[in-house]
Amino acid sequence: MLGFCGSFTCTVDDNGRLSIPAKIRPGDPDSSKKKGIPAGEELVLTEGLDGCLILYTLKGWEDFKTLISTQSATQKRTRFFNRRLYQNTSLVRIDKSGRILVPEKLRKLAGLGKSVLVIGVDQTIEIWSPDRYEIYLENYGQTYEEVAEELRRNE
Repeated sequence: MLGFCGSFTCTVDDNGRLSIPAKIRPGDPDSSKKKGIPAGEELVLTEGLDGCLILYTLKGWEDFKTLISTQSATQKRTRFFNRRLYQNTSLVRIDKSGRILVPEKLRKLAGLGKSVLVIGVDQTIEIWSPDRYEIYLENYGQTYEEVAEELRRNE
């Protein structure tokens, strides 16, 4: 599977619904004719890192939960992370128009307004405030090329 990729400027309507761009909606991997997510499909929406929200498929969420469940619950930082993660996690369902309802609590947490940036990031979909994403990029402190070189050195 190629994974989710691309970035799209989208709108959150007055009811808090966000249309997931068809080009990055997970589809049926066994059929090139089926596109998008079937109406009623469940996804997991949670607080991401760096100020965004992250949308997982159910399989992606299970994989992530398996990864974090290896951390010891006796560690203070693990308890903090789990509490913060799970209190800000919602099961969302895609409607017939390819939209999800982003709970108000999560919209506030990520600083989302009417205009949002939706980015496909391999196994997840990130939802950003465009201003917050721009600040994140400006403050990162390294260029894309510098990070690529560093990653290559760490292999």
